[in-house]
Amino acid sequence: MLLELRVENLLLIERAELRLGAGLTVLTGETGAGKTVLAHALDLLLGGRPRAGIVRPGASEAYVEGVFALPDGLFDDPELAELRERLPDDESEVVLGRRVAAEGRSRAFVSGRSASAADLRELGGRLVAFYGQHEHRRLTLASQQLEILDGFCGPAHLRGRGELARVHARVRERERELE
Repeated sequence: MLLELRVENLLLIERAELRLGAGLTVLTGETGAGKTVLAHALDLLLGGRPRAGIVRPGASEAYVEGVFALPDGLFDDPELAELRERLPDDESEVVLGRRVAAEGRSRAFVSGRSASAADLRELGGRLVAFYGQHEHRRLTLASQQLEILDGFCGPAHLRGRGELARVHARVRERERELE
């Protein structure tokens, strides 16, 4: 869960700091209020590519930082073993950061240590569910709803779901062989 978001020199935002409460967070506002800039900030934190001209005019770099609560069992997933080794033991939070130079070069950080955009994607994708404008249509699909719920259940559940899918595929294959 995203606890805090800090944004500096990103498009029209010189400096902004948000402290978010537990549960669902929805951003609303008039056209031009800055919702899209905050969406760009989250996209950068989740490993997205920096867009040209994203640094505020007159600034040398943009900086985005997010503090996330670590869900129990997150690092039980073997795919995150390397990232786990970079964090202090018994951490309950992780800080993801991204610096984007005006020239377009970017640097990523996980708890203050250098990381890659791929690291941000891998970890960030497990920490926050982010849906942009018009993605609500996707949420009407039962398969997407199940995907979100399964993801919320954690890595062990996802591994079990994957194994069940493999077994189901083998059963279907055997049924076809018997026909």
